[in-house]
Amino acid sequence: MMKITEKSDVYSYGVVVLEVLTGKQPIDPTIPDGLHVVDWVRRCKGGADVLDLALVGRSSPEVEEMLQVMGVALLCVSPTPDDRPTMKDVAAMLKEIRLEREDFANVDILLKGGASPPHVAPATIVAKATAASSTSSTPPYRQGAASNSCSSSNFSAINSSSKAKTPFG
Repeated sequence: MMKITEKSDVYSYGVVVLEVLTGKQPIDPTIPDGLHVVDWVRRCKGGADVLDLALVGRSSPEVEEMLQVMGVALLCVSPTPDDRPTMKDVAAMLKEIRLEREDFANVDILLKGGASPPHVAPATIVAKATAASSTSSTPPYRQGAASNSCSSSNFSAINSSSKAKTPFG
């Protein structure tokens, strides 16, 4: 019997997120070669081509955000339990993705002549956007991505670890 641990819970969370983003079940007859959804997403390097077709038509920033969330999910399903983040870390990564989106939405409002949100000074928003654009605003799990095709090197660092044979280690 497998021991239920925080790391196995993190793995399960990652699988659920991949199910939501891909529209596939863990064992899905539409996945080529009978792969598990985790292995299929890894094989395709987590690119946009694995997103559920109902999600693909969304705006580019939304798709990019979904791919960032997919990167977090892939960290959660690392084959080695010690390489998986804690749920506290997962929550922090997801919050950072959301805050990044909100910051850039606020900049867009300012650029179009709108008012800044009451709790944020326009200079703060512009400073954050400038800092993000002058440094890499791409989270570490998305850096180095060449393209979104199944043959790209997206998530190569995440996929390189393959010590454990079972997802729950």
